[in-house]
Amino acid sequence: MSTKSSNNRGRDDTATTDEPSAESIDQLKATVTHLRETINQLKEVNKEVSAKYDKQKEFISIAAHELRSPITPILGTLELIEYEFEETDKREITLKKEYFERLVRNTNRLERLVSEILDITRIDDKSLKLKKEHFNLNEIVLDAIEDHRRQLDKSDGNTKILYEFKKEEERVSGGADPTTEEIFVTADKNRINQVIYNLLTNAIKFTKEGIVSISVKKKKGKNHIDEVILSVKDTGIGIGSEILPRLFSMFATESEIGTGLGLFISKNIVEAHGGKIWGENNSDGKGATFVFSLPSEDNDINNSHLH
Repeated sequence: MSTKSSNNRGRDDTATTDEPSAESIDQLKATVTHLRETINQLKEVNKEVSAKYDKQKEFISIAAHELRSPITPILGTLELIEYEFEETDKREITLKKEYFERLVRNTNRLERLVSEILDITRIDDKSLKLKKEHFNLNEIVLDAIEDHRRQLDKSDGNTKILYEFKKEEERVSGGADPTTEEIFVTADKNRINQVIYNLLTNAIKFTKEGIVSISVKKKKGKNHIDEVILSVKDTGIGIGSEILPRLFSMFATESEIGTGLGLFISKNIVEAHGGKIWGENNSDGKGATFVFSLPSEDNDINNSHLH
């Protein structure tokens, strides 16, 4: 009897201990209510931030378009003036032409800035489309080299651009002429051209004196799919250790002659094509090399978006 009574008392004590008190229930209700209020407040703040962000993007897009409008006629007028310079005695207009070239250079810089801002907004809202076509990559590489060589001829620097053409892992040499060789890809021609210009401009910017070499080769990639690899190597100052981990992030580099957006845009363009892009310092400690790869063919030639 006494044992049974003792056991019953034990069970009653345990039941009493496990039951939450009215005070703890009230505290739990208050905590839940507070959490709900906090969540609602966060939702409202998020709506406000999103609205401000959307307005900011809209403003940037409108401003960039408005800036671009006067640039086109300005560049057209400058081309006409440049033609007049060519028809005049250059000894009489050396100083004026120097001012003119400075004006052209800065107008082109403004145009690039506007284009980069528009690209950033399109990448951000996934509205930048790829218009793929079948074309000879070698042609736009040669055009880009020629354009940059003309710019170098007008500058005070002492940088040379070399072209190493490779096909099926072998460098074209002897009697072969790289201007007649063909490497076809299916991609957005204008966007790939933009990537090549960005990499060449970047290499020249950090190579005041030395050599910038660009090479193109075609090889078998994964799953026996042909891919094209383009590299731009320079003998400049190289990539700082603090910049290397965030090389393809926005504003990773700071310069008087760049926005720090070019590599970020290039990365998005290349990856949208199913390719890869990377950069590294050269093993000899002189300069850096940037490389991107592209599938040489694309079964889906329909328009696609950058991600």
